[in-house]
Amino acid sequence: MSNIPKLRFPEFKGEWEKSELGKFTQEITRVNPNSDAPIMMISAASGFILQSNKYSKEMTGQSLKKYIELHSGEFAYNHGASKLKKYGACFCLDLDKARIPFVYHCFSLTEGNKKFFSYLLNRTQLDSELARYISSSARMDGLLNISYADYMKINISVPALAEQQKIADFLSNVDSIITAETKILNTLQKKKKALMQKLFTQQLRFKSDDGTNFPAWEEKKVIDFAKVDTGANNTQDKVEDGPYPFYVRSPIIYRSNKYIFDFPEAVLTVGDGVGTGKVFHYVQGKFDCHQRVYVIHDFENVLGKYFYFYFSEKFYARVKPMSAKNSVDSVRREMITNMKIPIPCKAEQQKIANCLSSLDSLIQTQQKVVTTWQQRKKALLQQMFV
Repeated sequence: MSNIPKLRFPEFKGEWEKSELGKFTQEITRVNPNSDAPIMMISAASGFILQSNKYSKEMTGQSLKKYIELHSGEFAYNHGASKLKKYGACFCLDLDKARIPFVYHCFSLTEGNKKFFSYLLNRTQLDSELARYISSSARMDGLLNISYADYMKINISVPALAEQQKIADFLSNVDSIITAETKILNTLQKKKKALMQKLFTQQLRFKSDDGTNFPAWEEKKVIDFAKVDTGANNTQDKVEDGPYPFYVRSPIIYRSNKYIFDFPEAVLTVGDGVGTGKVFHYVQGKFDCHQRVYVIHDFENVLGKYFYFYFSEKFYARVKPMSAKNSVDSVRREMITNMKIPIPCKAEQQKIANCLSSLDSLIQTQQKVVTTWQQRKKALLQQMFV
């Protein structure tokens, strides 16, 4: 099989050169105890991030003296396994300088386009190459057993410099689009959050259709206007193409061959697991449900959609102080039933629900735009490289 990509700019011909990564690189072990460069780490999803964004600065301790000082345009491979990157992630630094963990494999390019290599080395298609050199599962420190020397042995295919530049420029343009579309999405999400804050604190009030003010709001506990139940099934009960949605302890909605609930409106939240206090669903009709998912239903004089918006925004702040840990491990029924909810009249509830639903529709549409571009980039990375 010819060593050429499936998708290629027409002006380029011939096969790509296949070689070991080490041919193009030089190891970096630079240490500067007096450096004032920011302390950073590599996130598989975001590239270089400030270490303080994830851990306290004190976690570096005495090891900070051994941190590598990386300069702009140099690379670091974090050989830590993650859900997103099973065999670690490699990124090129675009800041002036950074201090990074000495356990990373760091190098500079002796030849080649830096941006091209940044895309090349983060492709999941390299996983099979990396798997050849990883001797066992992750160590106690979470790092994979792959030495710098072995990492440099992975086989890569590289075109002439002009083609590298063209590919890098093209993919950079795609990244710019994704960044711009993501910024629009983030702006919409922030606007929704700010709007909910004003609506639920009554800084912003709707008026009735005839221009008069709505009556004062009441405050009730959930138990006073709704019922709270839990599901009865487990995640292994899911099927591929079942006719009913199956809600489990994650944002992912599976399918089921059966339903155990049928309500005009229901609000669901996770009872334990990583999504506790953070995963919510608004459901209408028939559905199946995990035994550790709470189902709030049979609303009396309260619109389920209004309750969904308030509850999903405020519930985590309620349960977080009730946990002794940094995260909420589980939800007890009374955490829901005893939660106090501000309740306007039904007509005002409807206006609030309609307003936030319209904003949700914009957010969902924009999320699809972002996802579409991300999928396009993934396909391009598969087809424009060998």
